[in-house]
Amino acid sequence: MRVVFACVPFPHASRTHAPTAPCLPLPPIHPGLSAMPSSSASSPPSLLIIGTGGTIAGVAPSAGSTAGYQAGALPIGQILDSVPGLSGLVPEGRLATEQVFSIPSEQMSGAHWLQLAGRLRAWLSGDEAPDAIVITHGTDTLEETAFFLSLVLPATRPVLLTGAMRPASALSADGPGNLYDACRFALAARQAGIGGVFVSFGGRVLRADAVYKQHANRTDAFAQRFGQPVAWLEADRPCWQPAPAASGLQGRFATLALADTAASAEGDAASMTLPPVSIVPQHVDADPAMVAWLQSRGCQGLVLAGTGIGTMPVPMRAALAQARREGCLVVRASRVPEGYVGRNTEARPEDSDDALDFITSGWLDARKARILLQLCLAAKMGNAREIQALFERCSP
Repeated sequence: MRVVFACVPFPHASRTHAPTAPCLPLPPIHPGLSAMPSSSASSPPSLLIIGTGGTIAGVAPSAGSTAGYQAGALPIGQILDSVPGLSGLVPEGRLATEQVFSIPSEQMSGAHWLQLAGRLRAWLSGDEAPDAIVITHGTDTLEETAFFLSLVLPATRPVLLTGAMRPASALSADGPGNLYDACRFALAARQAGIGGVFVSFGGRVLRADAVYKQHANRTDAFAQRFGQPVAWLEADRPCWQPAPAASGLQGRFATLALADTAASAEGDAASMTLPPVSIVPQHVDADPAMVAWLQSRGCQGLVLAGTGIGTMPVPMRAALAQARREGCLVVRASRVPEGYVGRNTEARPEDSDDALDFITSGWLDARKARILLQLCLAAKMGNAREIQALFERCSP
């Protein structure tokens, strides 16, 4: 897959051209978030919008249809044409766009993540890095991409992901409103000195480590597993929490050389890989033989999506314990949408996480636990206790 560019550079703004930024409440900087110098009066705000496809770029057979559409059919420039209010957020010449790829998000892969992260790192490390970044993305895997990016990008600028539940061609399309809100939230965050990766959807901003897709159809598709939204619209104005919570893992792997696992940031996506980690779903009569099969396929780590607080029957525990003895890292997580998976909750000491050298996911769901474990492996971290300490840094 080749990278397609539709870039508009940021020219130096005229000192006589006053920014037309919205009037936004500016909360104090939270000590847990990275602060950046605000745009000076002589430097109007700049905004980068990156397109990756998804429903927000989808086209259906008719304007009245919200099903049977082709996701990722429209380029980012055409999507922006449906959001006329953007011209009032940043001055002319201070908006840049790039189409990194255009796919339905169920087709997202680790290779695409590495490609996208490479482009974002390039933008953020440039002499004229944008003040804020918004990424349009399909909703099916948006929560996973957001968490991955929160781990591998420096928290020096606000990066907000957004999308849509209805295609761009629909009469009831929600994409233009979500995109406009995301841009407003991102610029407000920059003014307030807030950096990091977040998800903007349905008039709210959610934490990358806590967000999950709660509904397959409704336009209020996303919620948080824990904590409260970090920003919302109040009387049509973006308002950030006075002390917005962010993951203690923001930027933890920002210095990890992606070239170690990717041919190049702009290369063929098919040539890029992350360490293989799979999720083992626990359900009634789940076959523990899948554990050995996944190992035979080269999995270096396994995440159990267990019942309740990460529980499993005896045969599954035996299979995972054997995998751990053979060098495969094991994380015990839950299939339940909300809640915490703590350590050593079994009655018998020999079944405890300490005895089996298992990692527990804490507040992270199985999908996010998988991503964190992949990056730990990419960083050559093989000690379960060391990795456990990272999982425990994620908290409400």
